[in-house]
Amino acid sequence: MVPGGTIDLGSVADQPERTAELDLPRRPPFWACVVVLAVAFLVLGGSLRPIPPLTATVTRLVGAGTSYAVVEDRLYLVQRAGTEAWALAAIGLPAGEALWTAPYAPTGERIVRIDLAGPVLLVSGGESTGRIRRTDAYEAATGRRLWSVPEELVVDADANTGYVSSADPPRLRALDLATGRQLWSAEPKDRFTFAAVGGAAPVAGRIPPRIAPESEANAVGGGEGGATVAAGSGAGGTGLLALFVRSGRVELRDARTGTVLRQATPLGAGALPLSGLSAGGGLVLWFADHGGTGLVGLDPATLDVRWRMPYDIDGGGLGRCLTLVCVSSHGDVLALDPVSGRLRWRARDAAYLVEARGRLVALGPVPGGLGPIRSVDPDTGDEVADLRGWRTGARGDPVVIRIPAGESDTVIALLDAPSGVLRPLVSAPEVLLACQSGSVAIVCRTATGALRIWAVRPER
Repeated sequence: MVPGGTIDLGSVADQPERTAELDLPRRPPFWACVVVLAVAFLVLGGSLRPIPPLTATVTRLVGAGTSYAVVEDRLYLVQRAGTEAWALAAIGLPAGEALWTAPYAPTGERIVRIDLAGPVLLVSGGESTGRIRRTDAYEAATGRRLWSVPEELVVDADANTGYVSSADPPRLRALDLATGRQLWSAEPKDRFTFAAVGGAAPVAGRIPPRIAPESEANAVGGGEGGATVAAGSGAGGTGLLALFVRSGRVELRDARTGTVLRQATPLGAGALPLSGLSAGGGLVLWFADHGGTGLVGLDPATLDVRWRMPYDIDGGGLGRCLTLVCVSSHGDVLALDPVSGRLRWRARDAAYLVEARGRLVALGPVPGGLGPIRSVDPDTGDEVADLRGWRTGARGDPVVIRIPAGESDTVIALLDAPSGVLRPLVSAPEVLLACQSGSVAIVCRTATGALRIWAVRPER
């Protein structure tokens, strides 16, 4: 039940046909009532589990255009600290108490990404399209500024390593995330792409750094400044990096030392790597050669070819879908097993699939551009919840909002993990532009620019 709001659940169009007319009382059988009630609970709440309630805690008045991001139990704000100066503030959630404030150099329109590497907070800022212009590192506990680079840093938090790439000349530098110190540098002599191997979160780069299509950026929170959030131990353990060079060479390097552990030319000379990623125990590369484009699956330890197939991928490219690899192909998204290359399932009429903390959300055409159209079962690719009319906040965030037709209230809901079932939480009596969720709170921006904070009581 959503207090104070209305959600149109539609009507049941098809009723079971009666197979026989028996001389029995017309009162519905007991078990039939149980089934009907169970179905109603599933439709309304997504499951029989209790819905974690939201409790309004505090409102913060911030200026128009203020960029913010929710990370676990903190809210980070970039806001003016004078006529020309800017500041980064850390706010404790859900109470909204100020923890620290640090100077911050403006980097464009919004926070694009926040990474946690153990005790280090990395804030990447730039344009609404997702192009990162600057990365600043802070001590997460105190806000002490550690170091910065005026460029995009691709972060492998588990290996405590960040990568900075350039195209002219082709060069890759690896930095220690705790100190900003350069660990190693490589010049592959040709254009390249790279991917961290075996990590819990996808880590990949491209030369030149990727600029997200405007439609994709708008679909996943670009208009309201929702940041992608990733976390890792920052322990600096052994990590591996796969480097794909246009000459066809593939290098497997130690993430911390840059030492080449293995190299091979599995595709032959002249292949052009477009994008690569690590998922589900496999290494998958999208490439182009004289015969067109294709996909190849490599053994991440030996770089041997496990499978190879021609594939005409459209502008959506490929990405990770939890343990699978999803490729966008002519209006559908195909989920492939990264080890065997076998097609596991197909999500029809979708442009992209994006991960949202263990859930999968399909993006497709909606009024005004590209947006969420449904949540997807990660095992079958089937639709779980219709998300047309719902808006996402930050990329990879399972919180969604909707303003029912003819009303001024905004419904806040979450997608269950991993099923993707839609679970309405509360109806706020005002227009909300976007929301972001953390471990203990949900933060939303209002139409007037204020930030509302709701505490989330954990499920029992």
